[in-house]
Amino acid sequence: MKKINIALLTVFVLSLGILTSCKKKKDDTTTPTNNSTAKPNDQQGSSEADEAIKDVNDFINNKVGGGSNHRIGTYALPCGVVSVDSTQISSSPIKYSYKMSYGNQTTCTGGYKKKSGDITFALSNGTAFNTANAVFTITFSNYKVESIATGATVTLNGTIVVTNTTGHYIWEAVTASQTITHKVRGTFTVTYSDGTVRSRSYYQLRTWASTSSWAGLSLTIAGDTTVGTLTGVSEIGKTYDGNYDYQTQITTNFVWANCGITYAGPYVLKTAKARLNVTIPLISPTYIDVEGGYHYDYTNATATPTLVNDCSTNAYKITTTIATSVTSQYQLY
Repeated sequence: MKKINIALLTVFVLSLGILTSCKKKKDDTTTPTNNSTAKPNDQQGSSEADEAIKDVNDFINNKVGGGSNHRIGTYALPCGVVSVDSTQISSSPIKYSYKMSYGNQTTCTGGYKKKSGDITFALSNGTAFNTANAVFTITFSNYKVESIATGATVTLNGTIVVTNTTGHYIWEAVTASQTITHKVRGTFTVTYSDGTVRSRSYYQLRTWASTSSWAGLSLTIAGDTTVGTLTGVSEIGKTYDGNYDYQTQITTNFVWANCGITYAGPYVLKTAKARLNVTIPLISPTYIDVEGGYHYDYTNATATPTLVNDCSTNAYKITTTIATSVTSQYQLY
C-alpha cells in the first residue's frame, strides 16, 4: 500500500513558538506561510515517530503480508533503511523480531534529511500481524533524524504499542472491503541537538477503509483518551520552549482520502480539527485551534483561503488564543 502522510500536527511548528514566547499581536493573516523552520520545535519528534510507524506498517503489510502483490507493485525498503534483520523468537507459533537499521549516508524526503539508528518490532500478542487483537511493539533505539540544511537532529528512544483490534492487513480494506483499526499507545523521549530531552505519549485510533477500490481508500485518525475534562486527546507531552505541559485534542477526526485512481494516490487531508492546549503559568487560556480542509488559490495572492474539504484542500487555518489576544493565520500543508 502507498504510504499516506500522517505526520499529524506539524502545523504546530510555528504556532507553539507563538505561544511559548507569549507574543501578543492582533492580526489576521490571509497569505499562507510555509511550515518549515530551523528552530527546534515540539512536533519534530512526533512527525518522525509517525514516519517510523509508517515504515513499520509498510513492511508488515507489503513485505510480511504480501500486500505489494495485491496492489500490483514491488515492495522497496523505506528510505534510509540499509538492512532488515529477523530473529526467530517463537517456534509455536513461529514468530520473528525484525530490526530495521538506518544508515545516514542515504538522504530522504527530497534530500533534506537523513536517518540513523535502529527500529525493532515484533508481535507481543497473537499468532500473526493480521489476526484480531494482535499486538506488535515498536522500539526506538537511538533513532536519529538529521536536517541536512541545518544539522539539527532529533533522537527518539522508547516504545510504541499497536493493537490491530479488527484484524486484517491494511490492503484488505480494498481487496476484501474490511475496516481495519489500529489502537496506538506509547511513550518515548525526544532528544534535541542541544541535549534537551522531552517526553511525549500517544493515544490514537487509526482506521483504514475503502468505499470502492484503491480510489476509495481513506485513513482516519482520532484521539483516544481523556485528560481531565478534555476528550479525544491524541498526544500529551512537554514543550521544547519552557517545558510546559501540552495536550493535543482532536475535535474532528483527521481524514486522508485517496484523490487518485490507483494505490499511489495522491492522498489528501480533507478534514481535520484539533486544539493544542498549553499550560503556561499566569496566562490563561492558552491554546491553538487548527482546522484542515482549506483551499488556497495560488493564482490570487490576496484571496482568503476557503473551506472546501475536498481534493483541492492544501491549507490549515490556525487560530492562536493567548489570554484575551486572538490571532489567525493560514499555513500550507
